[in-house]
Amino acid sequence: MPGPCQNRSVKKLVFIPAWNEEKSIEAVISDARAHVPDADVMVVDDGSTDRTAELSRRAGALVASLPFNQGVGAAHQTAYIFALRNSYGICGQLDGDGQHPASEVARLIESVQAGADLAVGSRFSPNATPGHPGYKASFARRLGQRLFSLLVSTSTRQTFTDTTSGMRALNVRAMELFAERYSSEFAEVESLQQAVRAGLNVEEVPVHMLARAHGDSFITPLTSAFYIFKTLIVLLIGQLRPRQVGQ
Repeated sequence: MPGPCQNRSVKKLVFIPAWNEEKSIEAVISDARAHVPDADVMVVDDGSTDRTAELSRRAGALVASLPFNQGVGAAHQTAYIFALRNSYGICGQLDGDGQHPASEVARLIESVQAGADLAVGSRFSPNATPGHPGYKASFARRLGQRLFSLLVSTSTRQTFTDTTSGMRALNVRAMELFAERYSSEFAEVESLQQAVRAGLNVEEVPVHMLARAHGDSFITPLTSAFYIFKTLIVLLIGQLRPRQVGQ
């Protein structure tokens, strides 16, 4: 594997999955270009019905538009396939709602440059900035997040504190894995189990995230409960797949 110094010259892509984020997308693109200036920025427009794609192009980003809303997993996989086909060596990803500071994504990219195959930003790591204002999860969502963390940590025999984090960076090995198979509904949670069982070096990096500035989350207590149930089934099935030894 190339050393950290060699990795710094690889071609980088920062991508932003977005669905109806016209109020925040230009600021997110600007933040990404400011903090990861050597990367190309791409918005994966997941079937938006507002001006997300138009404003993304106006802000100077590449835009991949899906014909209809397919979910964050399909948006992620679209970006991974694009990155591989266009010889990008590292991808960073952040949400389009403004909750993910690009300065933190830059730190995740540095972790990949230092040797991680997949670096995941954790809001809940014991080493995260104490008392940092910003992201606050509801009780129901936090309960689900803790349950997922327990299950993924148990199934992978590696400690994870934030299995639903969409703030990540990854290299070609991880992109190739996810381009081949990636869940449309359980993208963040299942992909951690998938990556560890495939022998990849997965690292959590303490980060801070911000409160959502615009719009509302589509997740309700009822959808959260249903999502938790379905994810448990997916994780159990994932345990049945063969585990590979890291290279």
